Amino acid sequence: MSRSGAVAALTARLLDVALDEERLLACLTEAVQSELPDRAVTAALDPATVPASFTAVPLVVHGRRVGALAVQPPLSARDAAFVQALAVVASAALEHGRALAATLSLLDDARRQSDLLDAISDAVVSCTAENVIDSWNAGAERLYGYPAGEAIGCDLFALLDTTCSTEDGDDVGPRQVLDDLEAHGRWSGELRERRFDGAPLTVLSSVSTLTAPDGSRGGFVYVNRDVTEQRLQEHAAAHDPLTGLANRRHLVHRIHDAAGRVHRGGGPMAVLFLDLNGFKPVNDRYGHAAGDEVLIGVAQRILATVRTADFVARVGGDEFVVLLEQIGAPDRIPPVLERLLAAIAEPVLLPGGDTVSVTTAIGVTIVESLEDAAVDPERLIKLADEAMYRAKQSPDRIAYSG
Repeated sequence: MSRSGAVAALTARLLDVALDEERLLACLTEAVQSELPDRAVTAALDPATVPASFTAVPLVVHGRRVGALAVQPPLSARDAAFVQALAVVASAALEHGRALAATLSLLDDARRQSDLLDAISDAVVSCTAENVIDSWNAGAERLYGYPAGEAIGCDLFALLDTTCSTEDGDDVGPRQVLDDLEAHGRWSGELRERRFDGAPLTVLSSVSTLTAPDGSRGGFVYVNRDVTEQRLQEHAAAHDPLTGLANRRHLVHRIHDAAGRVHRGGGPMAVLFLDLNGFKPVNDRYGHAAGDEVLIGVAQRILATVRTADFVARVGGDEFVVLLEQIGAPDRIPPVLERLLAAIAEPVLLPGGDTVSVTTAIGVTIVESLEDAAVDPERLIKLADEAMYRAKQSPDRIAYSG
């Protein structure tokens, strides 16, 4: 009989003598509610009809009475002690049964959670506090190509050759990511990684800190979404397919951002417009393939001449624009212009073995003041373009707008 009064099990023999059901339930209830867990309650059942009686012993689990064990016929003191011992065994069996049921329930919950993680298309990876992988869902297997058995136990960043950048596009080291997690508990950004076959990947990553029961950092969980194709499409939309330089659309956005920095006190900037001299004869004599080689070579020389923080774009057939940011002072611009003129004038070796030479003229627009920074980017490009046409007539091939 359970604590609630429901009869859980009743033998046929006890039913035979339990003609007075009301008295039977009353006695069992007394056994369940007995203040003494080892107390045996003995009662006669309708002695006028059936000369029988039974002994009921409470069943106790974790100090709580959960039911009663009823035995018929009347018992001697020795037998009653045996029944009490049997009740202890039955209580233990109930306790173990409940613990097993709870364990099975937890395992079932864990299985459902695992199935849910595997159904997610994103890669979900949990790591220890040392960033060593300790779980790897099916989404991670699909994205990276490593089965869970190979990935678990490896350092996450080392396995995937990971480099990181913030949501603002600033490159940061893996150590900085872990430090930010330590300080703030969360990190979001972009990871550039490699699959098991070496193919490059770009993923959006959201990382959270796991907290141990004692409140200490217990590790991290990464939720990574593949954006490789999206980034390739974005790059193609913003770059010149021949030289790999930014295109005009990308340049306009970059000038707009740079002007904002000037407005916030970030120092002057300059827009340089370059147009090649002697390029058309190369195309006419050697063909477009040779002309393409010249354009690629010029693009590489410009990139090698300016700072990595500067921005280079191809805006026309043989026209290039260089954006110099945070130059400090306008007097730093002329040395850059001289280096560009010299680098571009160097002969270009064509695939057939011939060498050709081209030169350039450079128009310059400088943005120093808040008023200048408010000028539309297209207007700044146009001013530099107009200055470039004047530079073509100048002996030093350089001219400034304004």
